[in-house]
Amino acid sequence: MAKAKVIHSDDAVLIAFNGDKAHPEPSTGVIKFPGGHVEVSRCSDGSYYAHIAVVDSANVMASRMDFQDATENKVQSVQDIPHGHLVNHIAIRVSNKIPHPGLE
Repeated sequence: MAKAKVIHSDDAVLIAFNGDKAHPEPSTGVIKFPGGHVEVSRCSDGSYYAHIAVVDSANVMASRMDFQDATENKVQSVQDIPHGHLVNHIAIRVSNKIPHPGLE
């Protein structure tokens, strides 16, 4: 049975998908919360899709996207998301080109 590494602390939980073929993980992990859910799914090529979905865009209080500015080597926020108040789903596909520290 595929299992995700779950770590609990006093006020947080970490679910780690390490991409380790020797220790298979579930192909999908879901965190449900009132008003929506977060889903991480492994693709057949080993990349991951991360989704944030809300039941209704009326639940969205604010939205923000950040980007890495390579010229200044810092993270900046996109100021205006077109129709940001109507956003009900965001997805991003992520590779393991640069590994996450602590998951190797």
